[in-house]
Amino acid sequence: MTESQSHSVRNGVIATVLGGLILSAIPYARGLLLSLIAWVWSGAVWARKTITLSYPTPGWLLLLIGLFALYGAVCTLFALRPKKEPLHKKYTEDIIYGAKWRWSWVGSNVSNLWCYCPTCDATLVYDDSSCRSRYEPSKTDFICERCNGKVVTTIQGGNKSYAVGAAERELLRKVRTGEYVAAIQ
Repeated sequence: MTESQSHSVRNGVIATVLGGLILSAIPYARGLLLSLIAWVWSGAVWARKTITLSYPTPGWLLLLIGLFALYGAVCTLFALRPKKEPLHKKYTEDIIYGAKWRWSWVGSNVSNLWCYCPTCDATLVYDDSSCRSRYEPSKTDFICERCNGKVVTTIQGGNKSYAVGAAERELLRKVRTGEYVAAIQ
């Protein structure tokens, strides 16, 4: 017997066994289906009898109670529906004051806000030493160490905390005015 003939015999045996198993399961499945149909039919008959019985309660009151129940069910469904995340939660990066700033959202608050070099994407370091001098205007320089100490941006007015706060105020302003949508796309 060649190999192809042995495969065809094997396939024939497998098909016969599977066919026998399927045919033996049909009466069991038929019994389950008939019992399911009988159960559904008995429920329908019970519901019809219950609806058509006469009650001492006026029909308008039953209708009013039914409408309140329907209203409550609809309100519950809307309350349980998952809330869609606001679009501004996808806004996590933008160019602000000439540097690339990244952050994350925790609820509706900005978290982990920091700036990166727009050229090489390295984390910028800050220099706010001018804030300790009475003779120089207060400013914070953000410097890229990978780009040979290049000052990427300077934020006038205060130390590092002030500069990060200014960037946060600017990005929140963009969220309020809707300007952030252009940065997402």
